[in-house]
Amino acid sequence: MSIKNEYETARDHFRLWDKQLKDNILLEKSCLMHTYKTYFPDEPGFIQQLSQFSKAVAEELEPTVMENNLDANLPKIEQYNAIGKRDDRVIHHPAYVRSGDIIYGSNLMQYLLKPGQMKKTLSLFLLSSHAGEAGHNCPIACSAGVIRVLSRYSQLEKTSYYLDKLTHPSFSYNFTGAQFLTEIQGGSDVGANATRANLDKQNQWRISGEKWFCSNANADLILMTARFDEETPGTKGLGLFLVPSRLDDGSPNHYYLRRLKQKIGTRTMATAEIDFEGALAYPMGDVAEGIHLVMENVLHLSRIFNSFSVLGMSRRAYQIACYYAKNRRAFNHPIIEYPLVKESLAKIKSENLAMLASVFHMARCQDELDALPEPQQTKSQQLLLRTLANINKYFTAKRSVDNIHHCLDLLAGNGTIENFSSLPRLLRDCIVCENWEGTHFTLWMQTLRDMHKFAIDELFIAHLQQLL
Repeated sequence: MSIKNEYETARDHFRLWDKQLKDNILLEKSCLMHTYKTYFPDEPGFIQQLSQFSKAVAEELEPTVMENNLDANLPKIEQYNAIGKRDDRVIHHPAYVRSGDIIYGSNLMQYLLKPGQMKKTLSLFLLSSHAGEAGHNCPIACSAGVIRVLSRYSQLEKTSYYLDKLTHPSFSYNFTGAQFLTEIQGGSDVGANATRANLDKQNQWRISGEKWFCSNANADLILMTARFDEETPGTKGLGLFLVPSRLDDGSPNHYYLRRLKQKIGTRTMATAEIDFEGALAYPMGDVAEGIHLVMENVLHLSRIFNSFSVLGMSRRAYQIACYYAKNRRAFNHPIIEYPLVKESLAKIKSENLAMLASVFHMARCQDELDALPEPQQTKSQQLLLRTLANINKYFTAKRSVDNIHHCLDLLAGNGTIENFSSLPRLLRDCIVCENWEGTHFTLWMQTLRDMHKFAIDELFIAHLQQLL
């Protein structure tokens, strides 16, 4: 064989690998399809919806996200409009809008309106996460929290309007949500929040202060913590408020984007530092219950979504590495024939399967609780769900980062090239997700506190024994 033919043979192997990846997000006989059919046994229409969306993820979403992630296509701030008026718009590349229309076009947000249907949203969300965070998957998790809080606690006249906009199946026309908790002086120590919420002369709440890590900075509706009582220290003095980006007359609300963060991953989603200068805000529920609403609805839901997100990334990384190993030849053999490669792939696959079983069980437990009338929901059920969310968030994030790293290893130098595969971006996105919604130490300590205070270890073990 000539040298030229050897080059072309190698390229043919890569072409076949690339083609296989576009067909293998959701195979009929895959473990993921088995899981979907187990949890939705009598809903062939929804299974078909999942199959169609998985095809769009591989063929349309993944290349669009890759285009959006190029350095020249990342979000930027336009702080002043054409006539020099402060406007603070986040400018996204057109690929960002196309990605959003693909994801939201799956209609995944609609299922959040009916208690007990979140598994469907998470099933579609898992597929979209095969493309990484994609600039939209974090906002989806945040929007889920906004929908939950509005549905349960809002007394605003515009509640129905907001819910309709948040669940509209098109990014071009919908609203997205965000949650701003972090401040420079506190980080995970939310009780150190200094941002203030005060009633003005018209008896409207106004928020002033600085938020340090504001993901989805271009959100239409923001849930945020602010101190409503300066005399009450720590988390007890924090309320939960809804802040719209625009006032009723269409003018910007009174907050300003200082700058965008340059993150290691999730780069196509705008994360900013934001100054609030008397922004109009609406309290959600009893202001004195703010931190409880945050923990039970906002952070809790985000941790569940985070677990599904990183699993989607880990599954896609496995697919990339597995099909690469089947097509890549070294020393006259496909590298998948070598025992160390087989062992590495088998370990990753087994961990992905374990995570898949665990997160879907968690989602089912959450749906069962949500479907109950509130008086029938027990403290034990809520504690179990909190424990499941914390444990799953920790283990899925840690193992997925390791799994993606080892998948990248199997591609050797090719694995480090940004436009060769999604692996570099998946790794970076997953590292960010590992730190979001509670660092490892934060999750450990919350679980330990619950063990001492509520004996959740006994509750958790009893739950596992019931499953045997």
